[in-house]
Amino acid sequence: MGGKHSIDFKLSMIQEYLNGNLGYHSLSAKHGIDTYLIRTWVNQFNQNGAQGLIAGMTRATYSDTFKLTVLHYRSDHKLSYRGTANAFDTPNPSTVTHWQAKFNQYGIVGLESKSKGRRAQMNQKPSKKKQNQPASLNETYKQDH
Repeated sequence: MGGKHSIDFKLSMIQEYLNGNLGYHSLSAKHGIDTYLIRTWVNQFNQNGAQGLIAGMTRATYSDTFKLTVLHYRSDHKLSYRGTANAFDTPNPSTVTHWQAKFNQYGIVGLESKSKGRRAQMNQKPSKKKQNQPASLNETYKQDH
């Protein structure tokens, strides 16, 4: 099963785990789902119920200040990424892991939000390359005949 999983599927996996018959690794093997993913769903459910699973399906945007606050809190309290994510109600601990890696590599600049997608190409002058190109052979032939 690739891509996103439905809420119903996630809830059935969580229920199967909470029933206590199978652990993360057994569930992972049984359903072909990554162990980390199952662990994340259970954690999100334990933190915020079914709503926690829905929040994890949307892309939230966080300010640079918030990211820095989270990282300082993690450092000051010597928390794991999961513990930090839970403390700040961030759906996925890997988000905090990503922020930490960017901060370690680039400092505060690494936490700056980047715009997504391509920039708008409105009112852009044609490049000189196209203006100075000679007419194609086909266009030259049409002009001569």
